[in-house]
Amino acid sequence: FGGGEGHDPHLLYTLSALQILAILGALDRCDRDKAAAYVAGLQQPDGSFFGDEWGEVDTRFSYCALSALAILGKLRGPGAASIDVDAAAAFVDSCGDRVQSKPFDPTAFER
Repeated sequence: FGGGEGHDPHLLYTLSALQILAILGALDRCDRDKAAAYVAGLQQPDGSFFGDEWGEVDTRFSYCALSALAILGKLRGPGAASIDVDAAAAFVDSCGDRVQSKPFDPTAFER
């Protein structure tokens, strides 16, 4: 799905469209296999996901990809899309803040 008619497809818009279809009870209007193949095709060897064909990588695209596949019923189990879920989890984990090793302190952000 693209952001508008004639726009290039993008993972952000794909997730949004699937969420809207799910809310409306209209996922049957979507070719689930084609949508899942599009999403799976954006995964990179390190587990990350491109947002589109132009190759930007961002953790939000991992969220979008995994959420889209879950909505489609293609994340795990029979008929699942061909993605490496463990690599996706490892990629997201690798983006974590390793410097801050103590529990969250809300006052740390005060000026």
